This record gives sequence, C-alpha cells and structure tokens, in this order.
Amino acid sequence: MIVWRGLDASQLQAVQKVCEPLNSAMELVVTCQQGAAGVQLQRHDGQATLTYGSTADLMHGAAELCGRAQNEPQFELQQRPRFKVLAAMLDVARNGVPTVAMVKQMIERLASMGYNELWLYLEDLFEIPEEPYFGRGRGRYRQSELHEIAVYGDKFGVTVVPAVQTLAHLHNALKWDAHMAVKDTDDTLLVGAPETTQFLTHLLQAASAPFTTNKIHIGMDEAYQLGRGRYLDQNGFTDQETLILQQLKLVVSLTQQLGLQAYMWSDLWFTFASAKHEMYDPDVHFDSAFKASLPPVGQVYWDYYHEDEQTYRDRFAQHFELSDDVAFAGGIWTWSALAPNQSKMLATIDAGLKAAKASQIEQVVATMWFDDGAEVPVSAAWYGLQAFATYQYHDDVTPEVIDEAYQLTQGEQPAFYRLLDQFDNFTKTVNVDADNVSKIVLYEDLMLQRYRANLAPIDIEGQYQQLIDALDQVKVRAANRLTVTFYHQLAQTVLVKQRALKAVAALGAADADGRQAHRALAAVKACKLALQQLLVDFRLLWHQQRRGNGFEIIDVRLGGQITRCETVIWRIDEWLAGRDELAELHEPVLPMDKRNNGLVGHGLYKEIVSACELSF
Repeated sequence: MIVWRGLDASQLQAVQKVCEPLNSAMELVVTCQQGAAGVQLQRHDGQATLTYGSTADLMHGAAELCGRAQNEPQFELQQRPRFKVLAAMLDVARNGVPTVAMVKQMIERLASMGYNELWLYLEDLFEIPEEPYFGRGRGRYRQSELHEIAVYGDKFGVTVVPAVQTLAHLHNALKWDAHMAVKDTDDTLLVGAPETTQFLTHLLQAASAPFTTNKIHIGMDEAYQLGRGRYLDQNGFTDQETLILQQLKLVVSLTQQLGLQAYMWSDLWFTFASAKHEMYDPDVHFDSAFKASLPPVGQVYWDYYHEDEQTYRDRFAQHFELSDDVAFAGGIWTWSALAPNQSKMLATIDAGLKAAKASQIEQVVATMWFDDGAEVPVSAAWYGLQAFATYQYHDDVTPEVIDEAYQLTQGEQPAFYRLLDQFDNFTKTVNVDADNVSKIVLYEDLMLQRYRANLAPIDIEGQYQQLIDALDQVKVRAANRLTVTFYHQLAQTVLVKQRALKAVAALGAADADGRQAHRALAAVKACKLALQQLLVDFRLLWHQQRRGNGFEIIDVRLGGQITRCETVIWRIDEWLAGRDELAELHEPVLPMDKRNNGLVGHGLYKEIVSACELSF
C-alpha cells in the first residue's frame, strides 16, 4: 500500500486513480510537495519524496514513481518539461464518438504521461441549442457531458480545450437543409452572410460554454472551395486570401466578445499565397505589414509527413513571419488504416519535436485523427501518445527510452503496440508512404481484385503468420485485452482473405477437373467465417470505447464483405454447373494507379471496395 502525504482530497483521489494500474502490494510512504516546474523524485527504501510544479507534473511524477518503485528500492530522478503545453488532440468527428467514460480514461492516461491539455476535435459533435440539426444522429455530446469531461480533466491537470470549425470541414452540418443559408459549398460556410454571423455566434457560445478554459481552436484549414460555390454566384469572384481574412476577423471578434483566446490551423495562409497553390510552400514569405493585418490568433502548424528535421525548422521560421504565437501539431498516425502506422509516427515526431525544441516552440500537440471510418480503436493510440510525451522530459529519445517510459507509466509491456506496425509495414524500415495493406486486403473484392498487381510483390501470408504467432505471446492491462483480441482476429482475417483472393484469382485459368474451384470454395467459406468473428470482436471493442453511432458503417462494411463471400460462393457453384463465366476474372491485371506512390499503395474504403467508388 502506498500512503500519500501532503495532498488535498482531490489531488489524492486523482493520484490514486492514475497509479491504480501500477500499485502493487509494496509498502511506501510518499511525501508530496510543490516546487519548481517539473518532477523531482527520491526513494530510499520505504520513504519517497515527490516534488512537483503543476498538477500535471504531480500526476506524471506519481506514475513515474509508482512504476520505478516496483523494482527499484533506491533512486533519484529529476525531469524538467521542455514545452509549456503538451497537448493531445482527440478526433471525435470521424464516425466514432468516444463515450464520456472513454474520454475520462484517456485523461487519466494522458495525465500519467505528463500531458497538460486535451483538445477535443468536435466539428459538429456537440449540442447547439439554437441549431437542432447540428450533429443530429451522429452521437453528439450534450453540454452537460462536455462540462463533466472538462471538470474531470481539471482534477488531473489536463485542461480540455474545444476545437471546432468556423470555415470548412463542415460537410456533416451543411448537408442539412436547415443550414442552407450559411452554405457556400458542400464543405464550406458562406462568408459575409448575416446568417453565417448568427450561426457562428451560436456555435462559439455553445462550443465554449461547457469548458473551464478560455482557449479555443477555431479550425479554418483546408477550405479549398472557399468562395467557389453560392458565394461566387451571389458576389462574383473574390480572392480566397481576402475571404479567409474577412472570416477570421469576424470569428476572432466573436471569440473576443466571449473572452476567448483563439488558435487556428495555419495551412491556408501558405496555400492561398502560393503560386503553385501548395500547402506550406517553402517559397512563400509574409512581410510585417501582412502579419500586422491579422487579428490576434495563434497559428498552429500541422505536419505529420516529414522525417527530416530541417523541413520543420524551415517551416517554423516561415510561421514566425505570421505570428509570434506558434504551436506545432504532429501526428501519431491513427487514421485511414486499421492499425496505427507506428514507424511513420516515430520518425515524424522525432524530426518534428527536435525541430520544435530548436525553434523555441512552447506548445506541441499530438493529433489522433480517425479519418475514413474510425476503424482504428482509441486504445491503439496509447503507445503513440507516450512516444510523443517522452520528448517533454528527455533530450535524447530512442525507441528504448520510449519503451521504458511506457512500461513505467502505463504498467504494461509495449510489445503489443510495436507489433501493430506489422499490419501494414512491409518495407522493413519506415512505412513512409503509409501503405495500408491490411485495409486493402480486407476490403479488396474477391472477384474484381483491383490491387492484385500491387499486392503481388509482398509476402502477406508469411508476415501475417509471424504476426499472429507474436500476438499470441503479448500481455496487456485488463482494459486493453479486447484490443488484443480484435487485432489477433484482424490478422487471422487478413490472412485467410489473402488466401481466398489467390484461390479465386486462380479460377481465371483452366480447371478441367474442378479441383481449383473446390479449393476456392473452401477458401471463401473460411474467409466468411473469419469475417463473421471479426465483426463480433469489433462490435465488442467499439462499444467498449465508443457510442453506438457510427458502428452502422462498420456493419455495412464488414457485413458487405460477408454477403459478398456468399455471392462468390454461389457464383463458383454456378460456374461449376456451366452457368457463369466469372467474366471479372478475365479482365487484364493492371496496377491500381490511385494513391500508389508507396510499395503497395494506400486506399480509402470507397476506393478499395468497388470500381464504382461507393461512399457511405
């Protein structure tokens, strides 16, 4: 039992919660005292001292102490934070909305790692009383739920910050006729309309009211169709840089009326100023007059793609031409695949955070996007979050340092999370181009097989059998066992699906005695059974972490694969009876020429599943 001294009741409760997975039967008395920023630990047998700066430091220090105390009876340790703000951004807007309980669990784990902010990327996933269709049917949070999350975060020193959109990325809101008056294009607000001002007033009031901070992120990224829809019809052509500046001044004036400090994504300043219309064009520069013309808003430079430090340093220098208040957002690669791209994550955050330190950046953010259906579980992000956080307390960060930090503060081995990279990485180094092999194989049509040429050079069966064997050996905390079960079944399913693809493809050749047809039938039936089990495991994991809204998409996707197996089985039987030519299998085999810059390629669900690009 650990006895904590020097803490009030709220601090004690939070510390005990953070250390719950780490607390063994050891006898230890810990004296806590506030001091300079960071963490200082000392342990001598049954006595320990924890000196901390902020509440976030206290939580991280407690987790670090409990982790080390499991095996070290004597130690001294001092850690100083390199960044003023260490934040994580949780995307709740891409089909999967974490439950309030799951967000609270994330707050606890973030606190143990040393984070002091959690940005909730909301888009339309929050309640606006005056706008009943905003987020309708998508699992939006009630005002009371957001307040509950914010208050819970404060207990752990993790300030919860709303991140919304005030220009583009609003297609889920603008699809409703109720919002027609504020719609420029399917994705973008109508700049200059009185209705837009009223809509944004309601939005910003509702987005900020439940939270305990005056900080807000107002979005404004990737508005490539700005002024090209109804605005163009009503007002004629207007330069996009003029329009975004007009919109920004309006939004910032509204945030100032609410006493808010606004931050925005920075990409469009560069895109609109670029002769090539290129995001973060290295040739773009801003003079002091332009900088002075911008209202007071922090600029957040987001970049998840580069593995070299110098690129980030150069971009930071450009950003200081825009603002003195520059933050950096890196990514932990939880998007557009079925498993996180751990090798790309490690390479890009290493380069980005080293450059951020060298450029005197004070605020850094680890983004967890869930594009294309939120098929990556929230719990698959734990290792990436720890990797990012390790740069807060260490100058020389290696995979070994990250692994040790993860084991100490999270109470489980990192081996499982490192293995997740093998679902898609066939390069043997870094999956630079974000090939998503597992997603391609899972959704590849058994008859059309558009990625057949792309997949041919890699040994999917060999790598996946090794992956399955390795997953059999991993151990994790009880809360993450469903995650292991899901990924183990996913690996099994991809393996049998690949075998089914090969068996069906072989039917394009002569098969006089029907042996190949019967092998194909057996392979497709095995694939159907694996898909059915995957759907069961995915359902359990999803509902452990997310609201029911959005799983209908997973039901459609996996249910479609199951039904497709039934159709292919029927068609092979018809072929054996001489009533079907299986004409699709006689199409010329061509490489998939969309998003194929990598070893295999990268596809979204709608691009993989059909040549018709069905979208749900």
